[in-house]
Amino acid sequence: MGLLALSLAAACGSEGDPAGPDASRLPTDAGTEGGGASGAAGAPRDASADGASAAGGAPHDAGGGRDAGSAGAAGLGVDAGDVSVTFAPTQEDFPNPERGWFVWASDDFGASLDAGAVDAAWRQGVRLAYAMVDLGRFREGAIDASFLAALSDRLEALRGRGMKAILRFVYDYTAAGNDAPATRIVSHLEQLAPLLSERQSAIAVVQAGFIGAWGEWHSSKHSNSYGYQTNPGVTPQQADANRRLVRDALLQAVPPALPLAFRYPGDLIKWYPSPTTQPRVGLHNDCWLAGPDDTGTYESEAERTYVRARSASSSFGGETCDASAELRTSCSSVLTEGAQYHLGYLNREYFTGFMDAWRREGCLDEVSRSMGYRLQLEQARHATQAARGGTLRVEVTLRNVGWARLLGPRPLVVRLVDGATRATGASDVSLSSLPAQATTASVITVELRAPSAPGVYALELAAPDPHPTAHDDARFAVRFANASQGAQRWDAARAAFITGTTVTVE
Repeated sequence: MGLLALSLAAACGSEGDPAGPDASRLPTDAGTEGGGASGAAGAPRDASADGASAAGGAPHDAGGGRDAGSAGAAGLGVDAGDVSVTFAPTQEDFPNPERGWFVWASDDFGASLDAGAVDAAWRQGVRLAYAMVDLGRFREGAIDASFLAALSDRLEALRGRGMKAILRFVYDYTAAGNDAPATRIVSHLEQLAPLLSERQSAIAVVQAGFIGAWGEWHSSKHSNSYGYQTNPGVTPQQADANRRLVRDALLQAVPPALPLAFRYPGDLIKWYPSPTTQPRVGLHNDCWLAGPDDTGTYESEAERTYVRARSASSSFGGETCDASAELRTSCSSVLTEGAQYHLGYLNREYFTGFMDAWRREGCLDEVSRSMGYRLQLEQARHATQAARGGTLRVEVTLRNVGWARLLGPRPLVVRLVDGATRATGASDVSLSSLPAQATTASVITVELRAPSAPGVYALELAAPDPHPTAHDDARFAVRFANASQGAQRWDAARAAFITGTTVTVE
């Protein structure tokens, strides 16, 4: 297996675990007080050609070689005084934030939160809740301040229960499509912007919503769509202009770190002909695997090709549905298309005929395990000794074997621990940059300043939530897809993987 070098510099701290970086960017200044990173950390580097390994200098497959926990596994090469260890993968299906199955938070999140249902789902491993907010009462005017305050509190309560929201605002959650004029939608988004910014740590993805039936951008009664069940006389040009107004307001109101998902690929192709443009914009498909065109989602094979390409770097998720057309319920279909479309999240509650079929055929656990990201540590290398206050360089080889990328920015964190955290370093570049379904590994280099107190420190790896309000909450940290073996193990309380290696500070 080859190694794709992603040599990443780090922001560094000591004598304590700092608050997480701002969600819209990761720390970049490695040379400030408490940083101490050298300029060498940012240089690209071939991970397979950095000196001789303990096994004799030959480049090594990061996924093979010695058993996890052994020193001198050679994928990164080992210099004198360094230790290199490999890690064993696991096929365990475990929950992680911002990916996988979702359930409804309540019938209308604008009115209530079904705490009992959310808590029950959390205990079953669900980490996402669909939060549909009905704004129908505000079609003719501004959103009440009391409504906004209650919604803000509800989002915080959802996060307090270990969940994040898939958020959609609507005016009519029926087939009638009685939405609001585009100018009203824009003004409502201006009102919602401060709330979305304040509560972004409680949100995994924002679905475009607002327009038409169920907020799915069709059947609008206010000229925001054309064709199917729309007002007579509405032209494509008029509807497109309104849709662009709403799109621009969404991009302005939704914080840049949050993914934004639209319903139809035709809109995305008009706006962004290249599937790699504006990667924060993805697609939600609310009739996935239902009929040859996913019940009106796709108008051509070209649209499917576009979405397969866009979803490699953008969000994709939704739900299946009980359509009149033939349903693709086989394991072959879901495993093939889940990978092709980079499925990140899916409704567990609808349509259950799909889940029942996958359970009968034996692939339900694989679907559950594969959705979204799945970060697998392969190897780590670092010096076994460091001077007090000196710089320690840690190289970590890992890959994302899940169907999709992480949804938002998140650094890799290295900690030195002797009962409490004594030194911390975080990568500049987000783990969301790791490509999905990777067959080659990436090397992340983190530099941190060693503690000022001498001693022997255990080294651990973590990926906490980058938002300050969730940074120290273990429920929102990413768990790595690695088995416990020997001294290596996942520490649930610390939300960190214990590498089994140590650094002696003198």
